Amino acid sequence: MTQHGDVQIEDGGALWVMSGEIDAAVQARVEDVLSEAAGAARGRLVIDVSRVTFMDSGGLRLLYHAASLTPEPPLLRGVPEHIRDLLELTGVSDLFAYGDAGRTVPVGGRGADER
Repeated sequence: MTQHGDVQIEDGGALWVMSGEIDAAVQARVEDVLSEAAGAARGRLVIDVSRVTFMDSGGLRLLYHAASLTPEPPLLRGVPEHIRDLLELTGVSDLFAYGDAGRTVPVGGRGADER
């Protein structure tokens, strides 16, 4: 079976790097491991989604689950427009902070250059 998407766990569980198609098949394969990693992470959870080409409800569930397991909103890094649209459409964008290259945008907000 070909795996179209993946999530790598780095930095002691505090960094998740998602790539490819993050769908229900990926969710089923990695959800338990990611839950453990979120619980073990020290500091804010950072989720890099810059290399995600597609995300459905399975991927959305992974992000939502991350937000529910951590004391502060996870920082989404490198958010492509299609994922930002998905988060806004489903009403969960306020559960996350957004940032790129050391720049953090307030939870649920956009930087002045993105309005």
